[in-house]
Formats: sequence, C-alpha cells, structure tokens
Amino acid sequence: MDIIDQYIKEIENDLNIDDFNIKESAMKTPTKKHFWVSRLIQHKKNIIKLREQKQQLKIFVTKQIIEQSPVKITSPIAEKTALQHEEIRELDKKIAEEELVIEFLEKTEKTFSGLSFDIKNIVEIMKLEQL
Repeated sequence: MDIIDQYIKEIENDLNIDDFNIKESAMKTPTKKHFWVSRLIQHKKNIIKLREQKQQLKIFVTKQIIEQSPVKITSPIAEKTALQHEEIRELDKKIAEEELVIEFLEKTEKTFSGLSFDIKNIVEIMKLEQL
C-alpha cells in the first residue's frame, strides 16, 4: 500500500508540533483537517466508480458467458462464474485497497478533529511551566 505509506509520512509532518511551531500549527489545523477530509471524499468517490465499473463488467461478462456456453445456463450460475473473471478480481482488489485507505483516512480525520484540543492542552502546559 504505497498510498498509505505516503499518507503516513505526510500526516507525521502535519502532526509534528513543538515549542517553536505551536502557533503556526494551531493556525493551520483547520486547513489540514479540510485537506485530509477532501482526500477521504476523493477516495470515497473512487470506490463508487470502481463498484460501478465492477457492476457493468459483471453484467457484460455474464452475458458473454451465457451466449458462449454450449449448454443453457442460468443467470445466477453465469454471474457466479463471472465473478471469477480476471478483470473483476482485479477490480475487487482495487476496491479492497480503497476501503483500507478510506478506513485509514476516517481515523486520520478523527485525529485532526482532536488536534485543536491537544494544542490547547499543550498551550496550557506551557503556561503552567512559565509560572
């Protein structure tokens, strides 16, 4: 999963907060959250497209199987056979990968939602340390 590895590196950079960049991080938090939510939505759009492609391909392959079969076969059997088609299995793999990325991004969105509170707590600790 190259995409998840890439996202992990980007998120690590976004969440790198220290004494020197805390104000900048606090100011950029809403933008970062929006950025990651937009990536989540993009992957959700991708999975919708992939599922539609799979459905259309399944219909096409099912028709081919029924037409090319030397004996009469029922639609459910042809559909079950179509699911073993190489292109459909490849689409299933892509869908599974997108689902994993979506799950990862949903958890990332929750992390960024709590980031404002984390920064607030860091600032409070810094205030207490100065007393």
